[in-house]
Amino acid sequence: MALYKVSYVVPGQTAAGTILNQREEPRVGETVVLRGKRYRVVEVIELIPPQGVVHFLHVTLAALDEEAA
Repeated sequence: MALYKVSYVVPGQTAAGTILNQREEPRVGETVVLRGKRYRVVEVIELIPPQGVVHFLHVTLAALDEEAA
């Protein structure tokens, strides 16, 4: 089973991003909840080729909630 190390970034919000380990690959258009705020996945980029079962991804998010904007 694959493991995804995902770097989440919210442009313009330096404290909003994070790095998470997860079992499912994020997809463009999905909703992600970070620290109780909702974001939409707008871009997924593979940072380097997979290392065994570990995939390294960079994900750009857009705020959905008023408080996240």
